[in-house]
Amino acid sequence: MLKPKHIRFRALEKVKVRPRSLVQICLQRVAENFLQYDNLHTKLGRKQLEDVYAMLDLDMPLPEAAVRINDENYWKRRTQAKHPNAQVEKHGMSWKQTYLELELQEALERVPITVEYGNPELEMLKQQVMASRLYIYQLHITQFPSHLDLSFIFDALPALCTFSITYGNKRLGMDYERAMFGMKISDAQYLARDIRVSQTLVSLSLPCNMIDDELVKVLMGGLSYGHMLTHLDLSHNKIGDRGARRLASLLDSDYCLQALDLSDNQIHANGCMHLGAHLAENITCQVLNLRLNRCEDNGVSHLFQDMCVNKHLQTLNIACNDLTVRCLPYLNAMLAENGALAELDISANPLHQEEEEAAAGATTESPPEAPLDQDDPLAGLQVNGQLAVFARCVVKSPTLLRVDLRNCGLPLDLAERVGTAVKHRELVAKGIPVEAYEKARQAAAAAELAAEEELAEGEEEEGGEEKAEEKPEEEKPEEEKPEKPAGEVEEEKKEGE
Repeated sequence: MLKPKHIRFRALEKVKVRPRSLVQICLQRVAENFLQYDNLHTKLGRKQLEDVYAMLDLDMPLPEAAVRINDENYWKRRTQAKHPNAQVEKHGMSWKQTYLELELQEALERVPITVEYGNPELEMLKQQVMASRLYIYQLHITQFPSHLDLSFIFDALPALCTFSITYGNKRLGMDYERAMFGMKISDAQYLARDIRVSQTLVSLSLPCNMIDDELVKVLMGGLSYGHMLTHLDLSHNKIGDRGARRLASLLDSDYCLQALDLSDNQIHANGCMHLGAHLAENITCQVLNLRLNRCEDNGVSHLFQDMCVNKHLQTLNIACNDLTVRCLPYLNAMLAENGALAELDISANPLHQEEEEAAAGATTESPPEAPLDQDDPLAGLQVNGQLAVFARCVVKSPTLLRVDLRNCGLPLDLAERVGTAVKHRELVAKGIPVEAYEKARQAAAAAELAAEEELAEGEEEEGGEEKAEEKPEEEKPEEEKPEKPAGEVEEEKKEGE
């Protein structure tokens, strides 16, 4: 049987770009009229569907695209075109979820200050929420100028787990008004109702909302029902002792709060005492942040006493709380008895020695460049008083992996020795050889020092060349002009007149 011969078209052999096939033309036609076709996944093959999605327009209306398109490559192209800095790792590793969450966040941030129900913009926003409802897991609203009831958001999103909102406008310019910032009582009432109704919310963040004790009282109407809440962030507000006392009830055994952030508020000793009293019997909280408050020695001392009983808190931040050397005995007792704390931040607290203890001999003396002993990191340091006990407790603590002692007024040698010992313990916990780390650190320090020396030498050479160029040239004596005869001078005067 004769085999069929392939017909050669010599004209096509010279063409660099071959014409599209009939199938490609048909797929292009389908892509141009994509919204007119239904159930394409049952009519086209997998490869043909991918080709159609690759030809689709990126400006397709979002409600239709969210319902009809599930191709990740299409949503990746659309996300990178609209949000080039988007990080898919923060959105469940799904490009579709990334795009829909970012678009909804931007739409909420663009809501005008005054919105009436029935407004076309509000109706379009509700349509967008309904179209993307199954793919919204987190919302981070950095500015919300309106005081609209967000119940339509919580009611329509069945999988919303993380919610963060800041009321106000970030860019006002000369149109600044105090009333445009912060959460109002009506906002707190709406939000309390939404928290009480939600069955999936596990993380709530309300930073920079000017929340005071009265607003905390209103919010507790919803937070008290948030038995699924694991992370609560109320940082950068105006919460005082009364608000802290109410929030401390969230550390009871009926709740499962794992992280509580109350940094940059107005909590004093009384509020810190109540937090510590509830923390003593808590078994779920792992992170407590009280940075930039006014707890002082009295409140923090009670907190340390209660932490001697607590065996579950892993991270404690009490930086910048006006702590002095008086709280060190309670801190030392806590470090000796607590077997769970892994991170401690007590930076920016004046823990320097008082005049009385300094006179009693609570000082540190060390020879220059004393070598660090792995078994006894404080060898060679003559430390007395509560500082000695504190340093020993930190160095001997088996669980403490990170400690921040910056701006505490401690002697430099003592702070460096303690920090190095804790760093070595962290390396051992991670399985990193300490000797290799020290060699790499020393090599990096030597390279940095050599680079600085080369830079200094280069600057000196450039400075010498500039000085040589800037030497003043010898001033040449001015040539004396010959004097004109008296007759010519008189003639010039007459001409001038």
